[in-house]
Amino acid sequence: MTQNPPQYADDPSSLPYNLQHSLSTRNNTRPKRILNLLLHIPTFLFRFFRLVTFVVVLSPAFCVFLWHYLTCDRLAVYYGDASCCCDDPPQVKDGAPKSNGVLPPSATNGHDASDNVTNKQPRNCKKCQPFFSRHYLDIYGSRSPSKEKKPVLLFLTGGAYIIGYKMWGTLLARALSPNILVIVPDYRNYPRVTIEGMVDDVDASVDWVLKHVDKYGGDKNRVVLVGQSAGAHLGGLVVVKKVLDRLMRYHWVTCNTDDINGNVRENNVYRSLKTTYKANQLCGFISTSSPHNLVTMRQVFHRHGLSCSVQKSIFGGVEGDDTVNGNDVFEKWSTFHLVKKCQEEYLSLIDRIRKKLLDCSGQSTACPSKDTKEFDLKDWFPRLCVIHGTNDKTVPVEESIVFLSLLSTIKIPCESKFYNGWTHTDPILEAPMRGNHLYHRDVYNLVRLWTCTGNEKTENSSTTQNAHSVKNTNGDKPLEGIRRSATMPDLDEKHPMLQPICPSPLVEIARICNPF
Repeated sequence: MTQNPPQYADDPSSLPYNLQHSLSTRNNTRPKRILNLLLHIPTFLFRFFRLVTFVVVLSPAFCVFLWHYLTCDRLAVYYGDASCCCDDPPQVKDGAPKSNGVLPPSATNGHDASDNVTNKQPRNCKKCQPFFSRHYLDIYGSRSPSKEKKPVLLFLTGGAYIIGYKMWGTLLARALSPNILVIVPDYRNYPRVTIEGMVDDVDASVDWVLKHVDKYGGDKNRVVLVGQSAGAHLGGLVVVKKVLDRLMRYHWVTCNTDDINGNVRENNVYRSLKTTYKANQLCGFISTSSPHNLVTMRQVFHRHGLSCSVQKSIFGGVEGDDTVNGNDVFEKWSTFHLVKKCQEEYLSLIDRIRKKLLDCSGQSTACPSKDTKEFDLKDWFPRLCVIHGTNDKTVPVEESIVFLSLLSTIKIPCESKFYNGWTHTDPILEAPMRGNHLYHRDVYNLVRLWTCTGNEKTENSSTTQNAHSVKNTNGDKPLEGIRRSATMPDLDEKHPMLQPICPSPLVEIARICNPF
């Protein structure tokens, strides 16, 4: 007598979330990810040779780069208490709440269901402790004298998700740290973790900064997040997922539990971030050369050495299958698609609130607030700016143009700046090495603008897209913003730290060797 297979054999999405996560983790383990990289050694060797040539050609600049990194006003601080590097697949505890979709905040205390596991190490486990942990961040300018607490710039470096390291932010910190507290966190790379682990690390570093930066001379209420390349993608994911988390929680507060556990979210697996801060606690987010839409970037990544199998492995997929838990693996980690999901969830939430207002009109039962302005989606995002070079071959400029069009369609204001003729790494390497600090000046001015008053914002016109401005609705006196702005003078590009550190001919030769 043959035994019928389980009903979820052909439909993993019918499994509870914890078991789905465990299944996908088993299929994409660290040894398999390392093997996947080894299978593509020829491609990576060619790229590595180009990278070494790039560094050798720019060796005069990298000597200054390294010397400044080792001798400047820099503190290396461990932020790993907010996350754990343990990557073992979780086992569900007996009696832990299970759901086919999102667990309610009451069941998880606002955390992900994967917290209910038996083999999860403590937050401060010895495996996560220094010296070799990637959970460190560099703080530049904490010893520099200042009459008041400085605005904070949290910079996320790139590196194709494989070779990212916090030292890549040295030139930006060198230019901005006299007047701004610059913090550059490190995060784990592939193949040690997939993008899920990288996002957790970035999220933990942002949470650490908002909780502890006051101890180092920074103002926790004046934090701007900046990312470049893969770092911009990870930062964008954290910001958008924070907004999406908040929308999900509002659904639980304003709607009936039975309704949410019904067909609406039956097969919709969503993993919330573990921290509790809100996205709009950040004064702004600057995305530089970011791959916003991973679906359209697949062929581009492939041309630049990331094979389809490596891409799937980075983003949590399994070779031969584009899907994980019923969701397309690339859409799941694409800021473009997550922003669209935010809009869908927002419209659904507003519709449910209006229906509930009609249902409870004239009754004494508690009803949702009638002031739907508090649910204005654009106010849940920080101020936004998208920056891109027009000659970027690694991440084509069309990525930012289409993303800006999406933001404009759903009425989320965003500034944009396009640098004519700049390549993918020009903002952080080649341009400042030859003394061109256009990117540093724009970032500096945005930090000064966004942090000069409170965290409130309104729409304002810009030369390219609608830009966020500031408005005084939190009780601050108008002169307070002027005084704060006055304490941050214009960026002095004649300062010795901002002079060229590499001859222009070498920079032009290095462009030919640049693997990015």
